Amino acid sequence: MNDVEFLNRLLALNPALRFSGLVEKSGHLNASVIREGINEHLKGRSPEISYSQSAYIVELRKIFENELGALNSIIYIYDKVVMFSIPIKNHIVVFSADRNIEIDTVFNQVQSFVKNSEAELDLELGVKNISLEKKESVRNLYDSGISEEMIAEQVDLNLATVKNLIKIITTNSK
Repeated sequence: MNDVEFLNRLLALNPALRFSGLVEKSGHLNASVIREGINEHLKGRSPEISYSQSAYIVELRKIFENELGALNSIIYIYDKVVMFSIPIKNHIVVFSADRNIEIDTVFNQVQSFVKNSEAELDLELGVKNISLEKKESVRNLYDSGISEEMIAEQVDLNLATVKNLIKIITTNSK
């Protein structure tokens, strides 16, 4: 199952869900789906900042996993919406719902769906949404001998995605 299909299925779980997205650990939004007919609350650069902060906070909270166990989610409750972040593989599933929801019910629906879909969700090789320009940047940086970690930082992608792009680039150039 590709990322957009996954996000559409997630959104279909409950009519109160407004938005679903997959964010890389770097904070880059890999893919997203917005329910038709809703009024978006975040505009301009605000969504981008929100994704980056969610990724950062998830990574920050993971430092306590040895003492507290695995991080399952982070939930933000605002007056207008409830926003959720669930770590999955090298990404974070982010989604929002109307404020008047039963939080436990919606969270359990989504968490169950995410766990059941994780095996068939191919995020590691999900490079189709990356622009040609960004792929060329990865190629040029790789060809110039820069480390994969530095490339990931330079092009704002997670390391796993950069490694997969490099694997594709080196395979295609043989």
